[in-house]
Amino acid sequence: MSRLTLCLFAALLVAAALPAIANPGDNTSASAIRAQQAQIAAELADRKGRFKDLDAARKAELQAHQTTVLSRLVNVEQTTELPETDQIAVFNALEAIEAIVNQAEDERMVCERYKPVGSNRPTTVCKTVAQRRAEKQVAEQNLSRDQQCVDGWAGGFCKN
Repeated sequence: MSRLTLCLFAALLVAAALPAIANPGDNTSASAIRAQQAQIAAELADRKGRFKDLDAARKAELQAHQTTVLSRLVNVEQTTELPETDQIAVFNALEAIEAIVNQAEDERMVCERYKPVGSNRPTTVCKTVAQRRAEKQVAEQNLSRDQQCVDGWAGGFCKN
């Protein structure tokens, strides 16, 4: 009897979870993203609230990102219907829009898809702008340090 109750309970949990799996939410809903972008465009045109002090260059950048998003979301209901490269492009453009709106460029996520050396499987790596800048600085420092090294046949050394 307890097995039967447990099985029925498990079946009810699975049945309750199916709608949530089938509809992952507004973060992948193309219509919700289009509506959000329309609202941002209207606020931008009125130059009110968050956009009252936005300069022309940032405004043009925001509009270019919106064009990217809206052009890729034509004829789809969910962003998951897009090819992976388009999903990444939409994600990057939405992150750029959010960074402009919130004036938080360093917190913007940027995703890249690449094949690691020795592998045929592409990998997606997402990092903030601040993380990418820090990694670039470390790489440049290491490169400049390595260029200061003297060949080691006669007791080579590196200057710090």
